[in-house]
Amino acid sequence: MVGSSRPTAGSRGDRPLDSSVADMVDLINRTGHHPDDRQMREFLASHSRVLGIAVKRRLFPRLQGVPEGLTLGWVQWPDAPGRGFALGIFTDRRHFAQIALADDHGRVFIGEQSRMDLQNMEPAFLLGREEDVTLADGRRLGRDPAQDSGPVHALQGAVAGRDDAGHMRWLASWLRADGRYSLEQLRPLLPPEMRLDLEYRDAVAIAFFAAYLLPRIQGTFTGFGSGNIFYRLNREAPMGAIRRSVGDMVQARSHGQRVSGLEDLFADLMREAGALSPVSGLEAVHGAEPLHLYASSYSGAYFLSWDNGLEFTAALVALRIEGNLNRFAAVSAWLERNARLGTLPTEDSINRVQATRLDQALLDDPAIVALLRPGDYPIHFDPLEDDGRTAINAMVDKAAATAVMVRQQAPQALPVRADGQGQEPVRSEWVYRQTLSMLMRSLRLPFRFDVEFRSNLAQGQVALAFTAAGRTMMPSSRYEDQSRAWRDLDDGERSAMSADYNMRVGLIMAALAFGVDPAVREVSLQIDSIGLEEAVDQQNSAIRTMMGQALEAFERMRSGEVAPTGSKADPKDGDVHGDPTKPIASRMVPDQQEGNEEDKVEDQGEKESVDREFKDLMQGVDLDSASFTPPSSANDSDTDESTADDASNDDSNESQNPLSALQSNPTIRTLVSVVFSRELFLSRIRSQGLKDPRAIYRFFDAAMQVDPQGGLKSTEAGFDMRDDRFSPHGSQEEPEFSEVAFADKSAKALGAHKAVDLSIQRADLLQRAVGGFHQLASDRTMTSAAKAQAATGIIQSIGDPELEQLAPQVASAMIDGTPVPDFDFSLSSQLDKERVKARDLLFSGGAAQGIQVEQDAIAHLDAVFAAEGQVPRYFNSYAERVVYNRLFATPGERTLLIPDNLFYAHLEIADLLAQIKEDQAALKHLNAMVAYAPAYPLSHLKLAVMLANREDWDSARAATLNALRVALDRDDASFAYYRLAYASWMRDEFDVAAAAYLMSEHISPDRIPALKSELAELQARARSQCVVLPEDHRQARRVLAEHGLPVWPHTEVASIVRQAARICVDGGLFVPARTLSMAAARMNDDDNEGVDVVQAQFMRSLNA
Repeated sequence: MVGSSRPTAGSRGDRPLDSSVADMVDLINRTGHHPDDRQMREFLASHSRVLGIAVKRRLFPRLQGVPEGLTLGWVQWPDAPGRGFALGIFTDRRHFAQIALADDHGRVFIGEQSRMDLQNMEPAFLLGREEDVTLADGRRLGRDPAQDSGPVHALQGAVAGRDDAGHMRWLASWLRADGRYSLEQLRPLLPPEMRLDLEYRDAVAIAFFAAYLLPRIQGTFTGFGSGNIFYRLNREAPMGAIRRSVGDMVQARSHGQRVSGLEDLFADLMREAGALSPVSGLEAVHGAEPLHLYASSYSGAYFLSWDNGLEFTAALVALRIEGNLNRFAAVSAWLERNARLGTLPTEDSINRVQATRLDQALLDDPAIVALLRPGDYPIHFDPLEDDGRTAINAMVDKAAATAVMVRQQAPQALPVRADGQGQEPVRSEWVYRQTLSMLMRSLRLPFRFDVEFRSNLAQGQVALAFTAAGRTMMPSSRYEDQSRAWRDLDDGERSAMSADYNMRVGLIMAALAFGVDPAVREVSLQIDSIGLEEAVDQQNSAIRTMMGQALEAFERMRSGEVAPTGSKADPKDGDVHGDPTKPIASRMVPDQQEGNEEDKVEDQGEKESVDREFKDLMQGVDLDSASFTPPSSANDSDTDESTADDASNDDSNESQNPLSALQSNPTIRTLVSVVFSRELFLSRIRSQGLKDPRAIYRFFDAAMQVDPQGGLKSTEAGFDMRDDRFSPHGSQEEPEFSEVAFADKSAKALGAHKAVDLSIQRADLLQRAVGGFHQLASDRTMTSAAKAQAATGIIQSIGDPELEQLAPQVASAMIDGTPVPDFDFSLSSQLDKERVKARDLLFSGGAAQGIQVEQDAIAHLDAVFAAEGQVPRYFNSYAERVVYNRLFATPGERTLLIPDNLFYAHLEIADLLAQIKEDQAALKHLNAMVAYAPAYPLSHLKLAVMLANREDWDSARAATLNALRVALDRDDASFAYYRLAYASWMRDEFDVAAAAYLMSEHISPDRIPALKSELAELQARARSQCVVLPEDHRQARRVLAEHGLPVWPHTEVASIVRQAARICVDGGLFVPARTLSMAAARMNDDDNEGVDVVQAQFMRSLNA
C-alpha cells in the first residue's frame, strides 16, 4: 500500500497489514478490479481488532481522501512498548486495523503488530527536532494575540517521510510550546483545530496521515513549498528539477491541496527565465543535462555550470535561470528568517502577491539579504517598508566584525621590515585582503558577478572593479501596487533597473571596503559590463561566438580556479603536480635557435619554443606501470603555455590584467568610474541609504553617462587598478632585485635575513649584479678604489662562479673609469647547445654517443658549480625556497643558485637512461636532482619510482617520506602516499600500507586508477591472515601518527608557508607571497579539492 520502514532481515513489519496482503491480492484477482468501499470495509473488518472500552483512541473523521465508512486515527495499546501508540484505520469506534506504530520520539514504523521489535527498524516517518526559537507572539500556535503577551519560547522541527528510494524527504514543519504542538506547511488544507494546539499523539497521527499516508496512496506525495523545490534541486538535474517542481504544484492544486505563495513565485520566475519551455542546448541528451547546479558554501548563492561550451543564446538563458533561482532563494531565506523569529509572513502564510512584492523589495535593496545573519535587523523589520538605510549601514559593522574574526584566526602578526623598529604591523594587508575576499565571496546577490580589488593601507587607497548585471538579467514584469496587477517592462525600464541595481551593489562593496579597516580613506570603484546586451543586439555571428567564450570564462569563476599569472611568481614547472613520470618537458628542452638576445642572460633560451618531437619522446617514458592521472584542470593546458621568465613587461601586465578573461572580449566596456572618500561616503549612506543611488554617485562626480531611458552608457575609466597607488610600494618587485631587510622574528620565520635570500632565479641575480656595476660606474661621488671594492662585494655576495670569472674585468673598468661591458653569461647556453647536439645524435641513431655528450656536459657544469664553501641548489618556486631555508639550510650557509637547465638536464637524462634500462646510471642523476632540490617533491617522487622498480623498498619508502614532508600540493601528497603504500606492503607493514592507500584516495579521490584494486588485494590478503587494517581515512591518520609518519596536510611545512605568506603580504612582497599563499590554500583537509574561492580571490588581489 505505502512506503516501508526498512526492517532488518526476519521482520514482517515492512508493509501495513503484511500478513493479509495475500488475501487482498486474491480478492483483486478473483474480482478483476480493486475493491470498492464496501469490500474494503468488509476486508478491514475481517482483519481488525476489537477494542476494549478502556482502550484510549482518537478518530479523525475530518481527514479527506478516506473511503466512506472508514476513519483514520490512533489507539493506545495497553501492551505497546513505552509510550508508543498505534496508527491505523477504524471501521467503527470498536474495530481498528493497525498500519503503523509510533514511539515517544516522533518516529513511526510501518507494521501491523502491536509489539513490534523496533530496535533494528528504520522509521518510515518522523518528527525531527531542529532548533529552539523565540516567537514574537503566539499567533502561529493558535493563540489570540490580543490576549497573549510577550514572546514565546518554542521548539521547531521538521516532518519527514521516506520515499520509494528509501530517502527521508522533508514534508512539513512543526512547533511545540508548553507541551502543545502546531503543524505548519502541510500540503493538505486542514481546519485550525487539526493544525493548532495539538497534543503529541494527535500531532504525530495527523501529520502521518495527512502528509505521508494519504498522499502516498493518492500519488501526491511531495513536500510543501520551497522544501519540495530545494529537495529536487539538490538531487536532480536542474532543468528537470525545475519542471518537475512546477508539475508538483499543478498536481497539488488539482487535488485541492495547498500551494504556497513562494511556490507561485518560483513558477513565475522560472517561466520568465524560459526554463519551463524547451531551450535548445539545455535539454537532456540521452538522459544527461548539460547544466549542473552548485551552491556556494559562503554565500549560499546558486551557480549553474556546464561541461562544454554552450551556444551564446543557451548560455544566456542559463544565466537568467541562475539569477531567478537566486531571487527565489533570497525570498525563501527571508521567510525562513521570519519563521525563526516568529514573525510574519512565513512561507506557510504568504501568498503570490506578497511573495512577488518581497522579491521586488529585495531587488530594490540587495543589501538586505547580501550578508544576512541572525540578529541583523529588528524582529519586525519589513523589507516592503525599507528606507534603504538599515541594511547598507549594517554592512560597515559586519565588515569590521569579520576583520576581527579573520585577525583572531590568522597566523601570528610579526614585524616584517628591519626599518620598522621591530613593531608588529598595525595595518595588515594580509588581514585586509583576506577579509575583503571573504566578504566579496559571501555576498548573496541574485546575479553572478566577478570582482577584483587592490589595496594600499599605507596610503589608505582601495580599488574595486566588478562586472555588472545587464538589462537581460532584470525582471521582465513588475507588480504594481496601484493597479494590483502585473505590468510588462520594456527594455528601457529594464536598463534603468539594471543601472540602479549595479550602482547599489557598488555602494555595498564600497561600504565593505571602508568597514574592514578604518585606515581606508578612499575607495575607487569601477563598474564594467561584459557586453551581453551588445551581443544580443548584434547580428554578427563572430561577436556572438566571442561573447559565448566570454560567458564560458564567466561560468568558470564559480570554481575558484587560479590561472598562472605569466609572471616569475609562478612555479617554474608550470604548477604541475602528481605523477612524476609526466615530466616538465616544456621546460626541459633547449631552444635550437642561436644568437638570440636571451643567450646573454642565463636560463632564458631553455624556456622558449619546445621541440615537439623530443617532448613526445620524453612523455612516452614509462617508469611506473601504475600511472597517476592528473586532474582535468587548467594545469593540463597551462604546462604548454609560456610562463617564460623573459616575457616582456607588456605581456606580463596584460596576462595579469584584472578581469582579463572577460576583457579580452571586444564588447567589454566601463559603465561607471568613481572615487568615494571615507567621511563623505559614510555620511551619505547614513542619511540616504540605497534609495537613490544615482544621487550618491553624482555627489562624488562619478564618470557615468545615462541614456534618455535611464540606462548606463559606456564611459572612460577614471583610474587603472594597476596604478602603483593601489598596492604597497615595490610590491611586485622580485626578491632577486629587492633591498628589503627583515626584522629578526620575520627573518627567523622565513629563514632569510634579506629578501634576496629568497631568490630562486639565477638569471635575475646576474642581471642585478650587472645593473649594480653600471650604477657604481655612473656614481661620481665614489673613488675608483671604492667602486672596485663595492663591485667585488656584489660578486662575492652572489658567489656565482661565472660571475667571479668576470671579476677582473669589472675591477679594471671601475679603476680605469671605462664603461662596464655587457657581459655574456654563456654557461647555460653552452649546456643547451650540447643538449641539442645530443638530441640530434639520438635521433640520427647515435644514442650511446648522444647520451655520452649530454652526460659530459652535465658533469662539466656540475663541477663548475661545486664551489667550495657554497651549496648549489635549484628551486622551483619561492614557497619551496622558504621551506628549504627553514628545513634544510644550515647556519651560515651560502646558497648558490644553479642554472635551471642544469637541473632539467639531470631530469632529462635520467628519464632517457631509465628508458634504455640503465637504472644505475639513472640513479646517479636522480640523486643529483634530490641533492640540488631537496624541497622539490618531484625530485623525491622520481627517485622513489626508480627505487621501487629496483625493489629497494627501504630506500623507496624513505624517498616517499621525504616527498611527503615537503609536499605543498594535494596531488604530490596523494602520489607520495600511493608509493609509500606499495613500499610498505612489500616490507610487510600492512597497516601502514592500507593507511597510505586510504590517505592517497582521500586527498585526491579517483586520480590513481590502480589504487582501489591494489587496496582491495591488500585487504583480501590481510583478511586471510587475520590482520586488522584501518577502514577509513580517520583510522588511517591514526595509524600513520602511531608510526610517526607524516599526516598530510598537518605537516611542518603547513605552518611554515602560512606564516611566511602573511609576512610577505604584510611586508609588500607579493611575488613570493603568491606561491606561498597558493601552497597555504592547497594544504587543506576539507572536501574542496581545488583552491577555496575566497583564497582564489585573495591571490588575485596580489597580482599587479
